Amino acid sequence: MSKIILTIDRDLQMDLTNAGLDIERICRTALEAEAVHVRSKQAEADDHVLYQRGFAAGAEWAVDRASSSDLHEIAEWSKIRWRQFSLVPVQNSFAYAYCVAVQLDYPRRQETFFFNNDSFTRGMVDGAAAILSQT
Repeated sequence: MSKIILTIDRDLQMDLTNAGLDIERICRTALEAEAVHVRSKQAEADDHVLYQRGFAAGAEWAVDRASSSDLHEIAEWSKIRWRQFSLVPVQNSFAYAYCVAVQLDYPRRQETFFFNNDSFTRGMVDGAAAILSQT
């Protein structure tokens, strides 16, 4: 465990000690809370980056490879709250585009492929929907 030396005014130390407060515990708790805050901000930043990458991949798919029916099907997912959805790859090329973007092996053509609600996938769906809305 690391040790930190904290310098505070003697009167403040006396006031806190006389009030029955544990200065070391207060500082440790404050530092732990700040660490949680920093980790949370980093996770939000990571989520934002993943969302933006997904958005770009979804837009690219929509422009370069999506059929009109594929694009309309995916754009519907951007309008609702979802935890998971699935596609059969032979029926919608979005599954292949997703696998390319996240570097997964292609799914079997006839097998249902499931998408979980994460930052990247939401971004990909929204990116495709954004292209559709521009047409």
